[in-house]
Amino acid sequence: MQSIDELAREIIDLTPSQQQALLERVAQLNLQRGLRELADNYRRRLRAQSELNMPSEQVWAELHRLREKIAADDYPA
Repeated sequence: MQSIDELAREIIDLTPSQQQALLERVAQLNLQRGLRELADNYRRRLRAQSELNMPSEQVWAELHRLREKIAADDYPA
């Protein structure tokens, strides 16, 4: 595996457009990693609450209930 200094030298030798493409790719990979970690954390929480295998209809009903509650709390009639 290359050292950080070696990688930095290689990056410096890239054209500006190649550097931009590299930065965009790194950002995309970081986003994907973050989303994967978020999904894993959410699955762990659902598993701990015995809700991981909840039917989709029940999930949608709960989401609807939460949306209605938030709307009522934030925007009272």
